[in-house]
Amino acid sequence: MSAVRRAGFTLVELLLATALFSILILVLLRLVDTSMTIWSRTDQSRELAEIGGTVMDMLAGDLHALESGARGDLLADWRLHDLDRDGVEGAPAQRLRMVRTLGAAGLQRLAKGAPGMGFETFERALAEVGWTWLPSVSANLEERPIGTLLRGERLVGDKDTLSFFDPNFFGASGKPVPGSLLEVTSGVLWFDAWFASQTSLVGDAWTLGDELAHCAASWDAWGKQRPNDELTFFNRAAAGMPQAKDVPLLPRRLRIELEFERVSDLRLRTRLAVAAGVEDSQFDVRDGRKLPGEGRHLLLGDEWVRVTALNENRVSVARGQRGTKAAAHPVETLVHHGWPVVREVPVDVTREDWDL
Repeated sequence: MSAVRRAGFTLVELLLATALFSILILVLLRLVDTSMTIWSRTDQSRELAEIGGTVMDMLAGDLHALESGARGDLLADWRLHDLDRDGVEGAPAQRLRMVRTLGAAGLQRLAKGAPGMGFETFERALAEVGWTWLPSVSANLEERPIGTLLRGERLVGDKDTLSFFDPNFFGASGKPVPGSLLEVTSGVLWFDAWFASQTSLVGDAWTLGDELAHCAASWDAWGKQRPNDELTFFNRAAAGMPQAKDVPLLPRRLRIELEFERVSDLRLRTRLAVAAGVEDSQFDVRDGRKLPGEGRHLLLGDEWVRVTALNENRVSVARGQRGTKAAAHPVETLVHHGWPVVREVPVDVTREDWDL
């Protein structure tokens, strides 16, 4: 009798089928991973855009209601923080205080927190508003630059609370009186406001400087030299500012910038592949694909730099940006960068006067 031949697969065919199936699975997993990454980034961008828009609306609302009369005020100055805890304060953070008018709803809300105050207390409702950025209190130094944006308000004339303009309102540590300012949003890597005077040019680009055409990073509506320009050049007064007399001098326009970075974003950041010296204009990083493009800002330790060119894993930068100084950075230093939101806000009380 002849043997019966059975149909089947050889060992080589099974190995080839297994290899092809493994490749197919890897391709599908990579496709799913890429799709999830794109979805996550899109969802995060949408979320940050909503948060940034809400914060900008709040700040713009305060600026649109600035009080231009004799009881008004606007003070913007900068404080230095030690983000990398090396004993040297080098990272600037802006503090913004203003007097704004209040509507009936705003007056009622604040009067509830001030005993003995009501609608009859004031002929015209005025409130002090304060904004500031504070670094994280995390023990992890890499999370410390991801700070919190705070805002608070109090009725002008409230004797039970300390004025936001009082020299003692921000203590030696730069923190406000406890409970006076409340969290607006966390995950803020950078916050600033630039101010355009009557002579500032604010076309396609705003430029900080000491000339009449430049804008300023600080503002002192009554010209009392309250910002300390010895602390940082950001506290220099705008060029050509006349002396205030009966009413405060207000800027004609502001440029507000926020950058958001979440703690969860840190796993997506790259690090220095080689230590960077004080005079180096180029850095080598582990993965240049994780860096933003030309013109964007990076934070290493206490130092901000601006990207001027990017070639694979080598990035060319302008050192000592945003009021910081060039410093040495060890290998494996984390490279922070944020998602930017920018808005220009005209000041209503001067819009008609200066044809905005």
